[in-house]
Amino acid sequence: MSAAENVVHKSAHSAARTAARTVVRGTMPRAYSVLAIAALVGVAALLAGCGGGTGTPAKPAGVTAPAGKHNAQDVEFTEEMVEHHQEVVAMSALAARKATNAQVKALAVKAKSEHAPRIAELSAWLKAWGEPVPTMGVTPHATRSPSPGKAMASPSPGAADEHELSDLRHASGKEFDKMYLDAMIHQYSEAVDESKIEKAKGLYPPAKKLATDIVAHHPAEIAKMQALSGKL
Repeated sequence: MSAAENVVHKSAHSAARTAARTVVRGTMPRAYSVLAIAALVGVAALLAGCGGGTGTPAKPAGVTAPAGKHNAQDVEFTEEMVEHHQEVVAMSALAARKATNAQVKALAVKAKSEHAPRIAELSAWLKAWGEPVPTMGVTPHATRSPSPGKAMASPSPGAADEHELSDLRHASGKEFDKMYLDAMIHQYSEAVDESKIEKAKGLYPPAKKLATDIVAHHPAEIAKMQALSGKL
């Protein structure tokens, strides 16, 4: 498969994954979404048939691979964490402007400053491995089989996506504050679940360290957000 065909192949599968999530979330008419997913998968299959190679993508010029071996689980986890950080930053940027509760606003400012630097770091891992970097609403890990025990269409830390962000953009006042906290609790909880899998099945030391840190610290942050939400 040529480089161009590989990009389109991955994009078609990514779009199919995104559409499948939308069906699960109930935000797209079922008849339309089924046809859309079928069409996208068909395009990807056709392109796959045109390619003759199965080699690993070349590493982008100028990017040095981080030290340490990695496996497919590390790639999937890193993609999911890029999505997680992207969406926490996007939601927190909104909350930093729109939140009416002082504690919620402070939480949003802190979350944005802590999560934003991680995006570049994790993206560098993927680029060094010759893997695509996720963007909002596009999930490159849909091009591979899910890890054992994981369903293909189950939500990832990126499940907030544009649908949840759109809800936040249209909310205000106390409703916005509670909606933001609920979305953050969901994001952090999913990150903990994915990190437990990485700890058990991953190989790349920096990714496993990140997973260990998330499992150690996110539950306490979740508890704080739940307590704050209960007071609103």
